Amino acid sequence: MVQGMTVIMVHGIWDTGAVFKSLGCKLKAQGHVCLMPSLTPNDGRHGIADLANKLEAYMAEHVPENEAIALIGFSMGSIISRYYLQKLGGHLRTRVFISISGPHGGTFTAYLYPGLGTRDMRFGSALLRELDASTDCLSGLIIHSFWTPLDLMIIPAQSSDWALAKNHRVWSILHPLMLRHAEVHARIITALAPWSLEKKS
Repeated sequence: MVQGMTVIMVHGIWDTGAVFKSLGCKLKAQGHVCLMPSLTPNDGRHGIADLANKLEAYMAEHVPENEAIALIGFSMGSIISRYYLQKLGGHLRTRVFISISGPHGGTFTAYLYPGLGTRDMRFGSALLRELDASTDCLSGLIIHSFWTPLDLMIIPAQSSDWALAKNHRVWSILHPLMLRHAEVHARIITALAPWSLEKKS
């Protein structure tokens, strides 16, 4: 059977996997298999590591061990994805990592909500420093980061402009609308195009 990549999509704070419905439909039309787990607690109160471990458990249950994947993270989901990639060995099976409005450098809004997960996304947090110190394992991945200068959740918006990634600046008037932005969809489809007709073992 000819089909594309298995794409794991990781939502942000207060969200569920349903936020990827529009993007998922576009990718499924390209032959990709899209999995959209809903990680709990979705406010990240127990920390990024907690949700990354739950992501790892989800993948162990739903994706064959030897199957390569693409990983898409939105907002807090980008940092959960990085923890999975960098600290839990996820880089070994991941070919493409796509970050959408991820607070890679931290965000002021993380100071406005209690919980370990938001503390993890504050400027200079121990977790962000730990991730920034362990990026060598990402060298074999294709990495894209999408961001909008008009973001009111990731402040400053340039926090999503990540040195390790091919960065894409798009103009979206609201943070959540990045997931429905036609240009974001088109560029993600292009990024995954090499695998859209790949035969999976």
